[in-house]
Amino acid sequence: MRPWPYSIKNLRFRQKLILSYIAVVLVPLLLLGLYSYYQSLELLQKQAIQGVRETAGTVAGGINNNMVRYERIFDSIVLNPEIQRFFGRTNTDLTELSSDLKKNVDPFFTMVTHLNKDVSQVTVFTKNSIPEYGNYIQSFDKAREAVWYDQVSRQKETFWYYRSGEFAAVKKFPNIYVNEDTTLLYLKLDTAHLMDTTTIGNADHYGFVVSDRNHNIILEKAIPDAVQRGIVPQELIREKDGLFVKEGVSYIVLSQSIPIPGWTLHCYIPAQQLSVDATSIIKATVIVVAACTLILYVLIWMFSRTLLYRIQLLHRWAKQVEIGDLSVSAVSDDHRDEIGELTRRFGKMLQRINELINETYKNKITQKELQLKALQSQINPHFLYNSLSIINWKSLQIGARDISHFVTTLSKFYRTALNRGESLTSIRDEIANTQSYVEIQSVMHDYEFEITYEIDETILPYATVNLTLQPLVENAIIHGVDMKTEGKAKLIIRGQWNDGAIEFSVEDNGPGIDEDLQNQLLSMPSKGYGLKNVHERIQITFGEQYGIRICSEKDSGTIMKLTIPVQAYESE
Repeated sequence: MRPWPYSIKNLRFRQKLILSYIAVVLVPLLLLGLYSYYQSLELLQKQAIQGVRETAGTVAGGINNNMVRYERIFDSIVLNPEIQRFFGRTNTDLTELSSDLKKNVDPFFTMVTHLNKDVSQVTVFTKNSIPEYGNYIQSFDKAREAVWYDQVSRQKETFWYYRSGEFAAVKKFPNIYVNEDTTLLYLKLDTAHLMDTTTIGNADHYGFVVSDRNHNIILEKAIPDAVQRGIVPQELIREKDGLFVKEGVSYIVLSQSIPIPGWTLHCYIPAQQLSVDATSIIKATVIVVAACTLILYVLIWMFSRTLLYRIQLLHRWAKQVEIGDLSVSAVSDDHRDEIGELTRRFGKMLQRINELINETYKNKITQKELQLKALQSQINPHFLYNSLSIINWKSLQIGARDISHFVTTLSKFYRTALNRGESLTSIRDEIANTQSYVEIQSVMHDYEFEITYEIDETILPYATVNLTLQPLVENAIIHGVDMKTEGKAKLIIRGQWNDGAIEFSVEDNGPGIDEDLQNQLLSMPSKGYGLKNVHERIQITFGEQYGIRICSEKDSGTIMKLTIPVQAYESE
């Protein structure tokens, strides 16, 4: 069984187009649907948690309102002028005390407890010499014995006390008749009325814990399920807002501050009670995705039909070219998209192919003519070799060794130049031919110029067009060496690698060649086998990116560069 990437590669373009639309549009659409579903679900869950937070706020607000009411009870007692006068007196007239107690104090305290059912006791602890009177008036010494006395004596605000089932509020009693703290006001409160949850919907599902700043438990309303699982209040009050897991069951825990006493209300509820019915969300998501998919199918059908018609037409033209029919006409497309551009370029390519076929045919003819011209410019090799051999033999007979050396060099030059009629030769032989030519010119110039060779030996085995370097040297001698009037003339012949190609250069220190003559050397025909001929043969053989370049500046000499590709030499 073939792997799926291979199967996709061999699908028809229409099928690939459909798959691409599905991948590009449908997959993101499905991801968007899933994202919308989970976002909606998360929003509903946040709303449910917000409902829990509002419930906690309602309960905490109720507790805080009770605290405000207790503070007002304190104020109503402390600000009562008769109560102030009674506990601020300094005389001990028992008749007057008894009268004030029965007339003012007792009725007022009784009224406070009757109007506020959660206030079960009102007690004033005083240092004055007022006799004790039931729970209403007690000696200050009894306050000193209470566990809350030290904390009350150190603060001015109301002290809220809760321990061992006793819940009370204690506050210093400021008296306008006495400068020092001589009185404490004590209210004993009923916790049953402190936290009212009767107004909360599904109150049985909620649990509440009230703690003070020191994490002491003030009040608690537990959930039966939480009690069964061993959840204790101390665990809850130390949890941060969020999810709390106990024995595999998750609870949502939220806290709310109670400002006046500085307490904190901790509300918790099983997470399953907040589960959201996502059926309607799933239905809406499926309907939207299905509708978008149907619209997508219609669009795919329309687009694929429009696109494929032009591609199929281009495919038909390409098949005609494949079987060799290059006469396809009217290959055009006026659309400005990629397919239209591809069609127009295909038409231009056909036109260019036909032009190249004609140009190649003409170049072949031109190459033959140039080769014929090169052969015609050479003399009969057999007659030349025989004549030079006789001259060399005669010069040796008479002891003219300089003439013999000259004739031998000339013979070597023509032997490598003719190259048995082959168009290609090795770089080694081309360099040898050039060296023979330079030796001949040195003799003819009475050794008036210096010659330096800088040849990289690694290029010698490769091929070049025969008789291409010698015309560059000849041009350097004519326009450089012969034109130099001051100083000794110099020639430097180089052969080296350059960017993956082979480059020859011939440099002279002559007066340079002006720009007009440079253009003429490569474009105008000459009487002999000139640079234009060499340049054309190189480009016909290797391509238009190769050939001769002339670099020359006035009074700075000239450098002729010849570039050829790397090609192995095989003798014909």
